[in-house]
Amino acid sequence: MDITILQAFNGDSILLSFKDKVGISKNILIDGGPGKTYQFKNKKGKQEAGDLQKLIEGLRVQDQFIDLLILTHVDDDHIGGLLKWFQKDKEAKDIIKKVWFNSGQLISEYFGDENSEDNALSLGDATGLDTSIKQGVKFEKFLTENGLWERRLIHSSDELELFGFKLTFLSPSIDKLNALLGKWDKEAPVTDTSGKNDYGWSLEKHIQKDVFKEDTSIHNGSSIGFIIEYNDKRVVFLADAHPIQVTERLRSLGYSERKPLEAEFLKVSHHGSKANTNYELLELINTDNYIISSNGDKHELPDKQCLARIINHNNKAKIYFNYPEKIPLIFKDEDYDVFPDFQALSTKNGFKI
Repeated sequence: MDITILQAFNGDSILLSFKDKVGISKNILIDGGPGKTYQFKNKKGKQEAGDLQKLIEGLRVQDQFIDLLILTHVDDDHIGGLLKWFQKDKEAKDIIKKVWFNSGQLISEYFGDENSEDNALSLGDATGLDTSIKQGVKFEKFLTENGLWERRLIHSSDELELFGFKLTFLSPSIDKLNALLGKWDKEAPVTDTSGKNDYGWSLEKHIQKDVFKEDTSIHNGSSIGFIIEYNDKRVVFLADAHPIQVTERLRSLGYSERKPLEAEFLKVSHHGSKANTNYELLELINTDNYIISSNGDKHELPDKQCLARIINHNNKAKIYFNYPEKIPLIFKDEDYDVFPDFQALSTKNGFKI
């Protein structure tokens, strides 16, 4: 399996490419980043293809498809690039085979909740909803009109066999989905985009001053996070999932500090936010390889506090950045002096498992 971490600005967009049991090439796309991941204006003011558009064009040349598209949740930095693709490319529907997406309407149908009228707005008038939900409305409409949506509710009780590998879901829990129900039009979007970073402190100081406060975003809590097991190797993708949900699910699967999940890679939750990775989570997933997807736009992620936890937990950690120019801004000579064995690397060449 080849894993490609697209340059998705402040978001996530990840491609998994592999051959199935009979040798046919398959592709899974996890999220699409913000709109700029598909197409953006360059410094000369001209439209330029982003990594997502280049990816789609490359698949077409090879007569390949996106056999499964997973939208982990409706935040702009995960859905925006997909919507721009659908808007710009009238043949987008022809390259997509199947989509997984937990919409408000699908959740309300699952629970048979009295709030279903609120969530039915997913296919109606989106006026008054926050930006992320409006985008979710557009996404659901596109899928429904083109018959691409499997309408399968994904939650952390699921385990599936697909294309010759195993998927074990870690998030969202039924409780997290229930929390999202009826709140599609109630959770205000994040307005703090100033993004003051925490790079002035050394790793050592961050470790000494560490206080963990968990993410409370309902949208992030609804993220689809999962383990992929392929050829007896595991990779963990956490989207923007809450750590308490992930750790509860891992423990229910029989993992513990003494018997952690063995993984080749961990795609760190929420672009390396300090609110989405705690020591308990790190102790339950044994890996040396941590992937950060973020260029620092808007919220200046990753937080150095999060990276300090990773390095303090695993002094030999290899932390991969899809924007490696962030590395010298985050880590200083003092950090390498105190923790000489960790490595900050680029995702440019992708990964193989």
